[in-house]
Amino acid sequence: MTDSYRSGSESSDDDPGARGSLPGKPTTSVAVVGTNLSGVVTLWSGGAAAMFGWTEEEAVGRPIADLANWGLSRKDVTEFLFVGTSGLWVHEHEVTTRHGERMRLKTTASLVTGAEGADEVLASSIRIELPEGRMRLSMTERPFRALLERGSDLVVICDRNLVISYAGPSLWQMFGCVPRQVIGHSGWDYVHPEDLPAVRRDWEGAISGAGEYRRLELRIRNGEGNWRWIEVRISNLVADVSVGAMVLNVRDITEQHEIAEALASSEHLLQTIVDASVEGVCIVDPEGSIVLANYRIATMLAVDHVRLLSGQIWDFFDEETSQMLRQRLRQRSRGVRELYEFAFRRLDGQRRWLRVAGAPWYDQTGRFMGAVGMVTDVTELKQREELTGAGPGMSTLARLGDGPGGYLQNRFGEQFTHLVPAPDLAPPSQPARSLPGLERLSRREIEVVRMLLLGDRVPVIARQLFISQSTVRNHLSSVFRKLRVSSQQELIVLLRERDSAGR
Repeated sequence: MTDSYRSGSESSDDDPGARGSLPGKPTTSVAVVGTNLSGVVTLWSGGAAAMFGWTEEEAVGRPIADLANWGLSRKDVTEFLFVGTSGLWVHEHEVTTRHGERMRLKTTASLVTGAEGADEVLASSIRIELPEGRMRLSMTERPFRALLERGSDLVVICDRNLVISYAGPSLWQMFGCVPRQVIGHSGWDYVHPEDLPAVRRDWEGAISGAGEYRRLELRIRNGEGNWRWIEVRISNLVADVSVGAMVLNVRDITEQHEIAEALASSEHLLQTIVDASVEGVCIVDPEGSIVLANYRIATMLAVDHVRLLSGQIWDFFDEETSQMLRQRLRQRSRGVRELYEFAFRRLDGQRRWLRVAGAPWYDQTGRFMGAVGMVTDVTELKQREELTGAGPGMSTLARLGDGPGGYLQNRFGEQFTHLVPAPDLAPPSQPARSLPGLERLSRREIEVVRMLLLGDRVPVIARQLFISQSTVRNHLSSVFRKLRVSSQQELIVLLRERDSAGR
């Protein structure tokens, strides 16, 4: 690796991202000269001073023709002016310096527009040794059209050491700087320190042979000192005698990266919330493939979490249960929300009961994306029902109350829920023991009563039934009115009296 190849990243000890201006100075191995359209020098780099023998103070403001014999014919100048602001001009010519030294240069020039709107000619020149037998190329032999910018791409031309000799007209719009700020500089000065190792590997691969190219993403610093994500296509055209350089097609992809990072952050936050849930959470797509699932549901199903995420939801159930889940997913696709329970036998042979609050999942356009399930293992409650004689046909919605009277609610709720059958199941085998007035309750009111008796408070009932808390209170008011009670306590007393009368 040459010294000039290393110099770009070692030119400063501080973090380039901490400064608000473009880094470094043009390399002294490249002469950068700028003139106005009248040929008066507007820019004279340190490299130009070393190469041609004039200091910056002596050169700026003087006609370019007075500073050297540039070895350019009138035709050469006409060809350059023909290029215009959208192209570049590459020329090999002999120059005689202030002190009479003759040298052969390769000059890359372009007509650019500065930040103030003034036209400027910018040229970067390097010394070359012309191989024996090589002929000077004419303008017609140079495929300049292939280097013109297209669409949102910015074209940058540099040598094998990443020293920039040309930057296209969209440089200002894309990165907020003008060509005179980057031409003659090392491209390494603009690369984010964290990206340097990877970029160096790709660069070395690209310069290893003619026709090689690489496509990579990296961060570079713009004119305001901010980091921007870019996509770069590096093309090795060094062996092409009409170009003799590395050509970079650059595209700003900062917005795409910001969207991807925001999405990844949202997904990480969602996964964190889901993993912290005491309930099982499972999201599936329209084909039943699992999109997201937490560790809790993997434990419920006695399945490895990684395996769970790589399968379809019915892969982990018996055939009968799988058919039922397919039917439930079809209901989700029709917009149906529901609360249901089912028994199944796990892959380890255990028989378990699950309660699922299922809801459809839509994207922002309203397209059906799948289903979301909040899952609770209610096996212990089912087993307790069987021990207390409540029977296997009852809906298991028991839960300890979380406020005053919670224990009382469960104590009596679990004892008397047999008087209020689940709305999605057949009535009890002893109709005489049912609560008087029950036939006047709606299906949703029966659901609310059962959950209330089993200890669920209004916020929990609202969440489980996918309705608002005010709607739950309205249902309770209607129930109390139909059953001629004024409170939950009166309802429990009524149940106890009715239960005693039925024995």
